[in-house]
Amino acid sequence: MKKITLFLSLFISFGLCAQALESEKNFAAEINKVKDIQQLLKMAREKGEKQQHADQETILQHLVSLRPFNPDFRFALAKSYALQDKKSEAYNDLIKLQKAGLSYPVGDKKGFENISSTNVFTYIEDGMLANAKSFGEGSKVFEVSDNYSGMLFENLVYDSKAERFLLASVRAGEVYQYSEKEGFRKFINASNPATGPWGMIDIAIDSGADVLWTASATMPHYNGTTQANFGQSMISKFKLSTGELMNNFAMAKTAQPMLFSNLHVTKNQNLYFSNVFSNQVFKISKDSEQVEPVFSLTGLSTIKAITSNAEESVLYVSDFDQGIFLVNLNTKQTAPLIKSPDGFFAGFNDLFYDGGDLVAIQSGVEPARLMRFVLKQDLFLQNAFPIEAANENFKALGNGTLVGDSIYYAANSQWAKLDGLGRLLPEQTWEPLVIMKSPTKYRMEEHMEQQRKMEEIKKKRGLKSLPNN
Repeated sequence: MKKITLFLSLFISFGLCAQALESEKNFAAEINKVKDIQQLLKMAREKGEKQQHADQETILQHLVSLRPFNPDFRFALAKSYALQDKKSEAYNDLIKLQKAGLSYPVGDKKGFENISSTNVFTYIEDGMLANAKSFGEGSKVFEVSDNYSGMLFENLVYDSKAERFLLASVRAGEVYQYSEKEGFRKFINASNPATGPWGMIDIAIDSGADVLWTASATMPHYNGTTQANFGQSMISKFKLSTGELMNNFAMAKTAQPMLFSNLHVTKNQNLYFSNVFSNQVFKISKDSEQVEPVFSLTGLSTIKAITSNAEESVLYVSDFDQGIFLVNLNTKQTAPLIKSPDGFFAGFNDLFYDGGDLVAIQSGVEPARLMRFVLKQDLFLQNAFPIEAANENFKALGNGTLVGDSIYYAANSQWAKLDGLGRLLPEQTWEPLVIMKSPTKYRMEEHMEQQRKMEEIKKKRGLKSLPNN
C-alpha cells in the first residue's frame, strides 16, 4: 500500500511539474511573439511589481535578444536572476557589463541581496566602481549662459575660416555664433512659421562651398509651431560667410509628420540626411537643387547620426538602440559593424569618421563616454576604446563636431529636462550649456600596443585570433 501511495504521489508531482513546465513554455512562446519594446518593458515592470520574477525573467530575456546592445536591459535581467537567487546567471551578466567598461554599482541597489555575500560579487562591485572613475583629458572651452539654455542649442559646427562655432536653436529657429574675440551673438534669424525655416534640428557645414546646411521642423519645442504647420520639415541652404538664405528644400506635405535630421556633408560635398520617422535617407548632390531618396533603413528604430568614409563608398549609421551599421552605397547592402552582443554598442547619439576610424559620443550608457573605433579598410572593427569617460562635467552628453584632432561637444544637453510638449519639467532648471573639448586619439598608442601584445600571446599559445565583428 505504501508503495502504491508513493507511486501515486510521485505521479501527481510529476504531472504538476509537467503542467508547470508546459505553462512556462506557453508563456515564453507568447512573449516571443511580441516585438514592441515599450509593451515588453511595461509587461516586465508589471511582473516585477507582482514579484513574478520567473515571468519577468522570460520577458527580459526576450528584450535582451531583441536589443542585445542595450546595457540597461542586461542589468535588469541580472537583477531578475538575483531576485531568484540564480547566482551564476546574475554574475555572468554583471561581469559582461563590467568588462565592457560600464558602471552599474550594485552594492547599494535593492534586489541584489541574495547574491551579495560572495567574493565574486565583491570583485564585480569593485570593478564597477573602478569603471566609474574619470578618464581622459576633456576640458571646458566655453559656456552658453543659462539665459539662452531654453533655446535648445542641440547641435554645433565649427567654421575654420571665420574661427567660430555655430549653434542652432530648436526653440527660436535661429543660428548663433561664438568666437573668443566676439563672444556669443546671433548670426541667422530666418525663421518663418508660415513658410519655414522652422526650429533648427540639425546643422552641417561645407566650408569649401561656403555653405551652411540646416534641418528644421515644426515640433512642439519650436516657438512658431501651430496646428496649421505642425509636422512639417525642410532642409535649408545658407551662405556660410554672410548667413544669406539661398534655398529651402521642402517635401510635399503628407498625412504623416516629417522630421529631417542627421545632416552629413561628405568630402565630395554631397549632403545626406534622414527622416527620423521613416528612417529613409536622402541626398542632395553637390551643385544640385534636387532631393534624391537613397535608401530606407526600415529595420532600424532610432537613427541618431550619419557619417561616411573618405571615398563616400560607405555610410556609417548609428541607431541609438541597435548599434552602428555600415551601408554600401553601391549595393545598398547593410550590415552591423559589431555582431557580438557583449560590447554594448548602443546609446550613440553622434558619430564621426576620423582618418579611417570612427569617433562616437555615447550618452546612453553608464558612465557616458566618448569612444574610438579602430577600423581596417573602413569595414572591419579592429579595436575599440574610450577617449573620455565619467568626466565631472558630464550630465547629459549632446552632439558635437570634429576639429582637427579634437572633438567639441555639449556636456550637458538640456533636452532631457523637457516634457513631450517642449516645456521645462517642474523639478528642472536651466543651466549654462557647457561645450567641452577632448583629444580624439587619447592614449591610442597604448591601447594598440596592448592589443599587439594580446595577439602575440595568442600566437604563442596556438590560439586563433577572434574576429571583433
